[in-house]
Amino acid sequence: MLNSKIEILLKKSLNDFELEDSYGHRSVGDKLEADCAKIVEDSYSQNYIKSKSKRSIDDFTLLFNDKSDLFDVKTHFVQSKKGFSMPNLISVKRLKKVLENQNQSLSYIFVDYIRENGIVKIKDIHIKYIWELDWSILSIGALGKGQLQIKDANKQIVFTDIGKDRWFEILKIEVVKFYNKQIKKIEKEIINWK
Repeated sequence: MLNSKIEILLKKSLNDFELEDSYGHRSVGDKLEADCAKIVEDSYSQNYIKSKSKRSIDDFTLLFNDKSDLFDVKTHFVQSKKGFSMPNLISVKRLKKVLENQNQSLSYIFVDYIRENGIVKIKDIHIKYIWELDWSILSIGALGKGQLQIKDANKQIVFTDIGKDRWFEILKIEVVKFYNKQIKKIEKEIINWK
């Protein structure tokens, strides 16, 4: 319910803006993240908590009673097949903590945009809980202790309604598979050094 309210709010309030093409896509992403956060802060000022640092898993959090709803903005340049995207989502270690906490949720604000003649134009906005991302589009990458990623952000994002508990069970299976592959890789490397 909260996600759909914020999605409607952002679709109504997040505006196209001017930015010279000499500015890269990271600049666009930073501006869109800041604009989304400001729009939500203006509408939910009593519940809004700013992200603690650049390394935080959220761009902002909304606190209602004891429940924390974390939001992370992911931007996607959709003009070309080699479009800029942000496929890294969250480390599996940090994700496990979020999913085990019944008073916490994590949602992604996906903002698709194009660029035309110095204007950044918003094409679409979706807000989904992490457990609404279908496993067909996800993988675990070898970064740190494992990083949940979108396999190919230039393909359409697929959603699921299997629910948090079932999604979390699949995550556990996928993480164990990932660690077993990592063990095999390391064992091969050890043999090379003998």
